[in-house]
Amino acid sequence: MGPLGHFAVGLAAKPAAPKVPLWVLLLAAEVLDLLWLGFQAAGLESFGISRVSFHQGLVMSSLSSIPWSHGLFMSVVWSAAAAAIAFLIFRNRRAGGLIGLVVFSHWVLDFIVHPPELPLLFKGSPMLGLGLWTSGPGLIAAGILEIGLFAGGMAMAGAGKRRKGKGEREKPLAVSN
Repeated sequence: MGPLGHFAVGLAAKPAAPKVPLWVLLLAAEVLDLLWLGFQAAGLESFGISRVSFHQGLVMSSLSSIPWSHGLFMSVVWSAAAAAIAFLIFRNRRAGGLIGLVVFSHWVLDFIVHPPELPLLFKGSPMLGLGLWTSGPGLIAAGILEIGLFAGGMAMAGAGKRRKGKGEREKPLAVSN
């Protein structure tokens, strides 16, 4: 999924965590791609070679090797780490859990659109991905889905802001022990 689809989740999460800055939720939605850039720069991961065809969708000449940033196991690890860091910063389990879920949502959205190149564990483990991008109609459907998700996320964030503005009191984040 492209950035708009991932940002949609951060936007949609905003009403559930009104004290968490929106930029934190948007950053959480892109953590896996930011890690991917770092791992790529360090030579730990590689980007696959592909071309886009309106008839065939995304045609992969070579698959990506992205176990550290986009593997299912490591995505769970990064999500748990983000949740723990958020809990330490905001001192709230709900905010921490929500940020962890936003980080993990990145993997879920990528699973829908990527060809089977998302490793279950590490290099050599089974690859996952439903491959919506791998057909012409699927590529178009993925674009429509991404725009729809972004519009929905904007609507949810806006609805949360309107509720807050109409006198609904914002619940303070409780300090958890």
